[in-house]
Amino acid sequence: MSLAKTYAVMMKETRHILRDRTTFLLLLLIPVILMIIFAYALAVDIKEVPITLLNYDRGVYSRDYVTMLSNSQDLVVGQPAESYAQIEDWFDRSLVKAVIVIPPEFSESLQAGRPTDIQLLVDGTDPATAEFAMNHILSRSMVFGYDVAIEILSRQAGTGALAAIKEPIDLRVRTWYNPNLSNQVGIVPALLALVLNLPALAVMTSLVREKELGTLEAIFATPLSRGELLVGKIIPYVFFSLISAILCAAAAVSIFDVPFRGSFPLFLFMTTIFFLAAFSMALLISIFLPTQAAAAIGGLLIFIFPAFFLSGIFFPVSAFPDMVRMEASFIPSTPFVAIVRGLMIKGQGLDALWPQAALMLGVFVVMTLFSILLFKKKIG
Repeated sequence: MSLAKTYAVMMKETRHILRDRTTFLLLLLIPVILMIIFAYALAVDIKEVPITLLNYDRGVYSRDYVTMLSNSQDLVVGQPAESYAQIEDWFDRSLVKAVIVIPPEFSESLQAGRPTDIQLLVDGTDPATAEFAMNHILSRSMVFGYDVAIEILSRQAGTGALAAIKEPIDLRVRTWYNPNLSNQVGIVPALLALVLNLPALAVMTSLVREKELGTLEAIFATPLSRGELLVGKIIPYVFFSLISAILCAAAAVSIFDVPFRGSFPLFLFMTTIFFLAAFSMALLISIFLPTQAAAAIGGLLIFIFPAFFLSGIFFPVSAFPDMVRMEASFIPSTPFVAIVRGLMIKGQGLDALWPQAALMLGVFVVMTLFSILLFKKKIG
């Protein structure tokens, strides 16, 4: 392979990228714009869920229970309901997401040391919000019940006797890397593996466009080898895509407060391998596509949709069936999701991330070899 010929192809492709506004925008700006839009739309932390109560009890414990539920930023306790008919009307109009029904004997039963039941009605049309409300109401109800039990026991047995009773389990929770369990911190870095597939579409259409315009015939008349042509085409796209990756990472840190605890040079190195793997796959596919429209559709089906659903951005890959998990492992986005999360959030280094890097390198080598073997220097 001649470096001079490869360099000539690189310069030709660089001029094309700089002159063609669509390609330039697709490589540099559209990924970061899409990442910001996706982050605002998909990485949302549920909070301030509207709930209310149907309180048939006017005792002191029911008032304390309502006060405890109100002291939360996750749940907003609204005006109490007066009947089940009113609850149904509020659910129909989506004014509340959950309703707690407190029975008439609530305070009396607790005062006597007897267990009591409360009912929780949840609007299941939005499962994520419904589960959020259920979990938070359940946890607060358990805390309230525990406090009431302690109060009653101390009254019956005395404070001294109660102090001698030790809790059998002292669970102390400490969350590493993302203490607030923020969705933005977990999802936004992974979105890089989704939006940075867009430059692969530009690579696919670049080769197909030359087929459509007939400029590929002029290239075939030159002494360029297949390897020099394909490698020379990829490198300028990798360079401009790296600028886009830096912009995406900067937006994640500055707009969404995502930490960047790892090494920046390692981030560039890993991102370069990801681009090489994705672009080599794009070149291989573009060999068989006749038109730019087919390349655009093929790019969406091969890069964007699998990256969205199978790469582990929203659902863990380990939860997929074996066949789907194996298919997901061959998508460059899947190891790259683990890399950007590990590098940005955990601060992991090459010693922890090399298996994912090796997988992407393997995809790059195999796809490039197949591209060189299958690419024919002839038309028709």
